[in-house]
Amino acid sequence: MTGRLAAITALLGAAVVILSQMVTAYSLQNELGEVLDTVTLLSKHGVITAIIGLVAALATIYAVAAGNRSASIVVIGMGVAVILIFLFVDVPDIGSTGMFNTPTAGNLDATAKAEAGLWLELVGGVILILGGLALRTLNEEQLRSIGPRISGESAEAASVKKENAP
Repeated sequence: MTGRLAAITALLGAAVVILSQMVTAYSLQNELGEVLDTVTLLSKHGVITAIIGLVAALATIYAVAAGNRSASIVVIGMGVAVILIFLFVDVPDIGSTGMFNTPTAGNLDATAKAEAGLWLELVGGVILILGGLALRTLNEEQLRSIGPRISGESAEAASVKKENAP
């Protein structure tokens, strides 16, 4: 059961990272606190972080399907990559002020305020790292037991059959 939770956690982290790209990450506000515009991470740095989340999900599925412990390192690496993008690309824009061109009022000073999408990206990266570490603690047999069994046997019956085989 623990292995299944580790795999679900890693997949959840990947889903949160992908979702964070479509949720508002910054709101651009004027001096009065009025929201002039919103920015998503998808429009800020393209699809790269969503691709990282997809790679992490595929690595998790591969780790479970093939019983490959090395794939968990990919999941951990993708989590680290997401956090590095958060720290070095996204965080410096919080609180920065610049000119924003509005169609009705012209150029206005706008300040970037952090919104939910930005924090979802961080949380998704942390979940990926923790899920990858949890997968890394499992051996190959435990990883394979998480996935579907073609014969429909339980994990215990399959291991007993394997031990009794000549």
